[in-house]
Amino acid sequence: MPPRQRCTFCLLLFALLPAWASPAESVHLARDGTARQAIVIVDDASAAVRQSAVTLAEYLQRICGGEFQVISGDSSTGIAIGLPAQFPALGLTDAWLQPGPMDRERYLLRSHAQGLYVVGATELAVEHAVWDLLYRIGYRQFFPGPTWEVVPEIRDVTVTVDTDQSPDYHNRRIWYGFGAWDYAEQPYRQWCSRNRTASALALNTGHAYGGIVSAKRAPFAEHPEYFALVDGQRQSGGENAKFCISNPGLRELVVQYATEYFDCNPAADSVSVDPSDGGLWCQCAACAEMGSVSDRAVTLANAVAEAVAPRGKLVGMYAYNYHSPPPAIRVHPNVVISVATAFLKGGLTVDEILAGWSAQGATLGIREYYSVNTWDRDLPARARGADLAYLARSIPDFHARGARFMSAESSDNWGPNGMGYYVASRILWDIDESQRVEEIVDDFLRRAFGPASEPMAEFYHQLDRSRPNLVYDDQVGRMYRALADARQRADRPEIHARLDDLILYTRYADLFDRYTQAEGPARQAAFETLIRHAYRMRTTMMIHAKALYRDLAARDKRVSIPADAQWNVPEDRNPWKSSVPFTPDELQQFVVEGIAARPLVELDFEPVPYSEALVPALPLCLPSVTPGELGAGRGEQTFYVWIGDPQVPLQLQVTGGLIAHYRDRGNVRIDLWQLGGVSETGERETQVARDASVSPDGVERTVRLQARSGGLHRISVSDGGDMTRVAWSPGTPITLRSSLDDPLNLSGRWTLYFYVPPGTKRIGLFGGGAGRILDPEGQPALVLDQRKPGYYSISVPPGQDGRLWKIDRASGAVRLLTVPPYLARSPDELLLPQEVVGPGR
Repeated sequence: MPPRQRCTFCLLLFALLPAWASPAESVHLARDGTARQAIVIVDDASAAVRQSAVTLAEYLQRICGGEFQVISGDSSTGIAIGLPAQFPALGLTDAWLQPGPMDRERYLLRSHAQGLYVVGATELAVEHAVWDLLYRIGYRQFFPGPTWEVVPEIRDVTVTVDTDQSPDYHNRRIWYGFGAWDYAEQPYRQWCSRNRTASALALNTGHAYGGIVSAKRAPFAEHPEYFALVDGQRQSGGENAKFCISNPGLRELVVQYATEYFDCNPAADSVSVDPSDGGLWCQCAACAEMGSVSDRAVTLANAVAEAVAPRGKLVGMYAYNYHSPPPAIRVHPNVVISVATAFLKGGLTVDEILAGWSAQGATLGIREYYSVNTWDRDLPARARGADLAYLARSIPDFHARGARFMSAESSDNWGPNGMGYYVASRILWDIDESQRVEEIVDDFLRRAFGPASEPMAEFYHQLDRSRPNLVYDDQVGRMYRALADARQRADRPEIHARLDDLILYTRYADLFDRYTQAEGPARQAAFETLIRHAYRMRTTMMIHAKALYRDLAARDKRVSIPADAQWNVPEDRNPWKSSVPFTPDELQQFVVEGIAARPLVELDFEPVPYSEALVPALPLCLPSVTPGELGAGRGEQTFYVWIGDPQVPLQLQVTGGLIAHYRDRGNVRIDLWQLGGVSETGERETQVARDASVSPDGVERTVRLQARSGGLHRISVSDGGDMTRVAWSPGTPITLRSSLDDPLNLSGRWTLYFYVPPGTKRIGLFGGGAGRILDPEGQPALVLDQRKPGYYSISVPPGQDGRLWKIDRASGAVRLLTVPPYLARSPDELLLPQEVVGPGR
């Protein structure tokens, strides 16, 4: 432990006060390492309040050095902690004294000349208030576990505060898919408590039909007609059971299940009646007459809500899969609909689904996916939880659309996503924190790494999905180099401990890549090395070792785990498991080897920026070529078109539903946007036409879009994640963009042309996998077949600039970096930036 620094801390914070309120007064909590205030509770304080008082005393002593006593008193002096009824002098209203379900986490921090009030509407709110006070003094629990706890050393603490706090989201769950191994449970709970994600209102929203069947086996056995009728047969129970919701007896039984649930669990806030996963919905005539799947699910949820609402209870349900589209009937206000941000049907966006359910009266929540191990495998910058820009944008946006509950599936992977989870916890409590993300990140770097904050800023830059590094060797290489630099600068054991955790995480990312690149016996060996490392580092909680150990081999049939080495075989009988700590020499060797094995990208070109003010390339008089070929695209596609005569509709040939098992995503939606100028709402693009007539059935249809004026327009095509082919008549000036930040979105092989302006010396691009870059003479200048995705450059010989080049039979995006990033089937369809074509042309 370094010598205690002499440091003065003064906290100044005022909430908006009523006109009659006096400004908060300052109070000294500690001077020169000596406590100036006792912590005061009433004689009959509950065990939970007493524990909060003890916790505050312990941490203030760790921070200031002096002992803070916990005593009984009248709260007029000292740091008074408790519930509203224990502070009559504050004159708190009934909203404080008898908080409703949405007010249970409200708390007050108010300083005065003789002390400080720490008042919570409930015991949990008192706990929140204590951790908030410590946060304001400088305490942090960035990630779970003692390694990531920051306890500042401050000799003098003066506080001036008056703030009335309530969370913007009533429920703020950041939870682990696959669950936590035993070592992670307590650190996770502590992190939730210390970052105020432990919520007072518990919303049950998981798939419930199977559980209802299990709880009511006898009635279901007596009434097989309660199950869904599919292909003429009544289905049986199981976790994917579906109901015949048109049957009044079924609805009465589910209502009975819910009321009995609350009889047995009177403290529970909610019950879930969310449908089981998958399809197999009832096909009987009576259910069909009820309307859509969503209408049926809501009818059942409404019946339950009518019965339990008088008890102040909520009913939870997802908008997910077949019941994600908004219903045509009203939703009971006590039904909370948590809209999933994935696995949606009907082709609607999340925003449209939120709007549709809200219009029917639903109380809204969000079912998020910050990290799913089977999707991201704990790799750097892969998960939504690692996208700081997304978190800063989406959490306030969902709130603005009415969402008040958040359930975010995540993982025990604080190496790649810890920063995101921590940032999310701040914004979920107070959406205004979304405006302070840079400050939150800077605070994390300074407090967690001290003099090593600069290289660690680079390390975390590599983990931020909103600013992805496209070359894995370069990404991991930069992570290793940042850690090596940070180790040289670190001046305290606790900083080195955090760096050690991140070295082990980076080694994991390194080993995972080696495993995925290996084949044959080498793959099995690399897999075993990976799992052994993952298990041995598991208690750092940098990766979700449990999920990886359980699931990875099940999805990769080229590797296996021996029976005696399975994830649930105890360590003393498992040859793959070892808890031997990593030595300093091992950690150093990981860094040295990693730097040597992961060279950094060195570009021999500078990217050239181009404007988006596109015009036809016809004035360049480019020679005719054999037309290129366009593949289909999935999800969102964007095209740029030049409208010459607005009186003539733009005609497209569109084929939706090219992936047969995704034909439940709804019709293809095609929008035409006029670019340039400023609309009445201040936007620089205006929607002028929309078409949603193309069914997802694999049949080509003609779409006509009517522009209002000539000039540059954008076509957006959305198919909900299916696959759609868009075609047009030869010579229609339609162009695609493929830049570093906006890559081409095409599936299959494609062939398109791009223009190399006069004077260009090198063509810089990012690509790989398949295809050839052909020069104007048709000769291969670069073959991408079998190349790993990466940065490549091509020297432009004299006389081959100012001409068309060709990308032939490519697969995936080829991103153009030193030439205009626009691709077309032929020169008469090509649009280029105005500055390339020439002024006034």
